[in-house]
Amino acid sequence: MKTQLEKALECVVNIYRQYCILDPSDDYLQFKEFRNMMTEQAQPFLKNTTPPSLDQNAYIQQLFKKADKDDSGFLKFTEFLQVLQAALIGAHERSHKLHEEGHGDN
Repeated sequence: MKTQLEKALECVVNIYRQYCILDPSDDYLQFKEFRNMMTEQAQPFLKNTTPPSLDQNAYIQQLFKKADKDDSGFLKFTEFLQVLQAALIGAHERSHKLHEEGHGDN
């Protein structure tokens, strides 16, 4: 039986691959694939982390460029993990705020 963490990790890999296969000739996220993935799968993260000075699309572009360490124009899985790390840290920080506000008991 799979643990919750194992299921979550498998889910991350599956979502990455789901959006990569929009262009089945590679195993990378082009910007369009990345943008689709973020807007369809990460709305709470985007809502809570988009700077007031940027619109959501500009913020997604900024995330993509920051993660694209080798300036290749696409994200390898290891580069995508940088974006995931930011999302996880944001979710962790939000959980603390909710707990402090009395909305969480975990």
